[in-house]
Amino acid sequence: MIVTRPAMPAEFADAQRFYDACGYGGAAIVPTDTVILAREQERIVAIGRLCHEGGLLCLRGMQVHQDFQRQGLGTQVLRELERAIGDTPCYCLPYGHLVTFYAQAGFARVGPDELPELLRERLANNLQRGLDVIAMVR
Repeated sequence: MIVTRPAMPAEFADAQRFYDACGYGGAAIVPTDTVILAREQERIVAIGRLCHEGGLLCLRGMQVHQDFQRQGLGTQVLRELERAIGDTPCYCLPYGHLVTFYAQAGFARVGPDELPELLRERLANNLQRGLDVIAMVR
């Protein structure tokens, strides 16, 4: 049975190891992040988090272990993150093919000119690195 829930701070090191194993190259987890884990017993199989950056709330680091993809775990994690977001504006910079996935949680695509400077720079950097990412806000 897989259980999806907020991580306790004591689980952040395991969550970071999961990110590292997935090859996630984003910023490291910090104590102010809200981390949502999907676990099969003690094994992390999916993760997502909310980060407070420069006065903004950002959804980052959605990852599902390759052996558990296409089973709805990403959607379960996204639902938990959606509850944590509440009515606060939230940004994300997902891969372009995930527009529909994030739209199910109320995210809508926006142009770079509609982003705060911090995210406009991150988007430009990701695009320059050849990543097929877009900007979305909820």
